[in-house]
Amino acid sequence: MSADDNPENAHAPADPPDEVLLSAIEEKLTVGVRTTETGSVRVRKFVHEEMQPVRIRLRSEHVEVRRVPINRPVEARTQTRREGNTLVVPVFEYVPVVKMQLTLKEEVHITTTEIVEDVEHQVLTNSEELVVERREGASGEWKPEPSAD
Repeated sequence: MSADDNPENAHAPADPPDEVLLSAIEEKLTVGVRTTETGSVRVRKFVHEEMQPVRIRLRSEHVEVRRVPINRPVEARTQTRREGNTLVVPVFEYVPVVKMQLTLKEEVHITTTEIVEDVEHQVLTNSEELVVERREGASGEWKPEPSAD
């Protein structure tokens, strides 16, 4: 008869197993991004055009050329000279005479006068204005941002 067939061993407790059972719990975290409109900013630019007077000083020069006949004999050539605001340019020529003689034929007087006048012109000027507006939420009312001035 084997030990397994023994009726006394039939009700005897079995040896406890050497194994220990543990329960494991696994948690998973999922991270995502969701876009939600919490407000908006709007920037508008306005260009203002305005005619404004601008004072300018115009300077112009008027040159008068006048030929002054001289026709007198001279001993030697003379240089161009200035008399006030007039530039005098001598013009010489040799004319036949019994002998050759240098004659001052004419002088060319070039006078420069300066005219200064203050004038006023209308010119188109541009200025730009920037308006920044903000609204709360997706459909709130647009409100101007306080300026940094």
